[in-house]
Amino acid sequence: MTSRSARLSRTARTPARRRAFATLFVLGALLIAISGVGALQIASIGQAQSGREALAQARAYWAARAGVEAMLARLEFDTDAADATDAFATLDAMVAVAEGTLEGAASYRVATFDDGREVLGPADAHAKLNVNRLSAEQMLELEPLMTEDIADALIDWVDSDDDASPLGAEAGYYQGSAYPYEPRNATVRSIVELELIAGVDQRDVRGEDWNLNGLLDPNEDDGDASWPPDNADGVLDSAWSGLLTAASVDGGLTPSGNELLDLTRASADDIAERTGMDARQAEVVSEAATRGVATSLSTFIIRDLTVLNRQLNPSLTRRQSQVPPLTVEQLGKLLDETTMPDPFAQAAGVTGPLPGRVNLNTASTRVLESIPEISSSIADAIISERSARPQGFANVAELLEVPGMTRRDLAVIHQLLTTRSTTFIVTSRGRDERTGIDVEITATLDRSTLPVTIREIRVR
Repeated sequence: MTSRSARLSRTARTPARRRAFATLFVLGALLIAISGVGALQIASIGQAQSGREALAQARAYWAARAGVEAMLARLEFDTDAADATDAFATLDAMVAVAEGTLEGAASYRVATFDDGREVLGPADAHAKLNVNRLSAEQMLELEPLMTEDIADALIDWVDSDDDASPLGAEAGYYQGSAYPYEPRNATVRSIVELELIAGVDQRDVRGEDWNLNGLLDPNEDDGDASWPPDNADGVLDSAWSGLLTAASVDGGLTPSGNELLDLTRASADDIAERTGMDARQAEVVSEAATRGVATSLSTFIIRDLTVLNRQLNPSLTRRQSQVPPLTVEQLGKLLDETTMPDPFAQAAGVTGPLPGRVNLNTASTRVLESIPEISSSIADAIISERSARPQGFANVAELLEVPGMTRRDLAVIHQLLTTRSTTFIVTSRGRDERTGIDVEITATLDRSTLPVTIREIRVR
């Protein structure tokens, strides 16, 4: 009896257990379904967030690119319609469009650090010394940044032979490194390449400007909180990169919008038209250039046209040989509009575009003083004189108006200086206004040929 009651009791409990199990199963399935829906929602939210960030990134990129394009358009226009009387016209035109918005969704800002502060506009590559134009003596003017062994190694890196300088390094040194490589044996292509040269440390090249964008970024002004080391003084210490460049090149159209006139093949009429000389002046210049009496443009800076005329035509009487001297304006146009074989190119064996000269309107006192041919007193006088000229020096010949400057001084330094830059470094930062996401583009714009080209571009 008891056994039968137990069996009936167990039989009665079985459906209840089954119902409980079914309930638990359903609840479990519901929990799994809910978890799946939650996971799907989270994934969807994540994907949506990623999509929004990607869209914001794209808006920021195109805003930054718009800044580069604005700089390029202004540079192209100014090259075609140059103002020969205003040395700052090109930079001023680019500064005018250095900030902008894209339908309120994004904005761009083009800026650089100059004289310890951030300013709108691009950086002038010609405000620095082109490393490919420097002799060992000129490099040592950069002390304490430059040492004799590094200067020798840099010369060896650029020259085409395999003969090491006394303290330099050639292929054998680099092939013996952990990761062997060859020296360039040609002109340096970028400032970063200097880091491959024997004895050079990255900090020598970059200083605090670790990403070489010409701006003082937060991680470059926070002491030891993050790399690179810096003194958190709010001023960008860019070491060599603040003084040296490999980007600048000579060439391009003259201020009149023409190709340079080769004096060794030009007629007197062409010279007169381009420089404003009278017929007699132009005839002497043409004859001196074509007959080899003038070996470079420096000849016309130092030597009086009357003296040249007597040398060219010894049979003339003193009165017949008289030729009006070149005015500063005529000499300036002669240096701007004409050319003769470049002494630097001949000495260095350089072919193709020549490394750029220093723009005396934008170079700092430190850069000017780093040129051995320019004394510190002359550099100070140049800076003082250009400060008094709102439109700067229109041409290099106007340096004759600087106190203490002689024609012999000008004959030495004119081939190192220019008032017309061809290369600009544009750092454009685009921002998505909704999210604050930034994209930065650094581009090298070159107007030595037309149309203006983007030689290098980096996106961060």
